[in-house]
Amino acid sequence: MTILIRALVTVCVMLFTTTVTADPEAVFARKLAQAERGDLQAQYDVGYRYEKGRGIEEDEELAFQWYMKAAERGLDTAQYKVGVSYLDGSGVDPDPEQAKAWLEKSANQGYPPAQFHLGKFCANRLHDYDQALAWLEKAQNNGYEPATREIFRIRSKASD
Repeated sequence: MTILIRALVTVCVMLFTTTVTADPEAVFARKLAQAERGDLQAQYDVGYRYEKGRGIEEDEELAFQWYMKAAERGLDTAQYKVGVSYLDGSGVDPDPEQAKAWLEKSANQGYPPAQFHLGKFCANRLHDYDQALAWLEKAQNNGYEPATREIFRIRSKASD
């Protein structure tokens, strides 16, 4: 009986302590299939995987295309990624007007990183420090720590 108990304990320990690592290519293929069926979060995830090279070779243009699919359907994180892509020229030609428009869509949904980047955009590109501070304070109030440093920087710059 004790041999049987030890064997069961050993099997249980093996089952609970063995970590299963998913094959990144298989995960990508599964996400891509979901995205192609219209799964909003999967569309974002496929964009992210193309952006970072997770399970697939990095491709900024395809990342942008998948982010755009999700952004057009209203996903705040994807709208943010599209805005940043237009700012940086990642996978698309830089376009400050499009960057601002997409960052605003995301920021208006309350996404703190978009509020932060929109605040920086207003300060650095438009020199509208009041609007910049308004967005940065929203980001800060939503717990986005980098906004605190940026608020300090903008306030000192605005007082010069």
